[in-house]
Amino acid sequence: MKSKPTRDSLAVALDAINDRWSLHIVRAVAFGASRYTDILRVVGAPRDVLSSRLRKLTESGILQPHSPEKGRLAGYELTEKGRDLGQVILVLKRWGDTYREDTVHKVDFIHDVCGEVFVAQVTCQACGRPIKSGEFSVDQTSLGC
Repeated sequence: MKSKPTRDSLAVALDAINDRWSLHIVRAVAFGASRYTDILRVVGAPRDVLSSRLRKLTESGILQPHSPEKGRLAGYELTEKGRDLGQVILVLKRWGDTYREDTVHKVDFIHDVCGEVFVAQVTCQACGRPIKSGEFSVDQTSLGC
């Protein structure tokens, strides 16, 4: 492999959230925080860092500002791209549920369609089977190596 990784779709995804605060911000907005002060309170990032990350997430198309409307103050909301990032967060949540310490609170999500607790599952699109670590390999030709 080359000493510097080739730019690929995985690198693009990792670059979008490659800092300490971005996924926390996406989580906060997904959970209903939209105004700067609400996001600041929930995330706890320093003000200058939060402003910078909100700008980065907006420029990358994950968040979009929304104007004040009837009963709604100005703030931020997830774009379709940001809502799709929520799927990644759900998989990370499952990992956190598995490896959290006993003292760490677990949050359950209810699937509105069936009413049951939702647990993210990564499956193969071709065969529908769940994917486990070690059950796949990287197509070296797709890496440009």
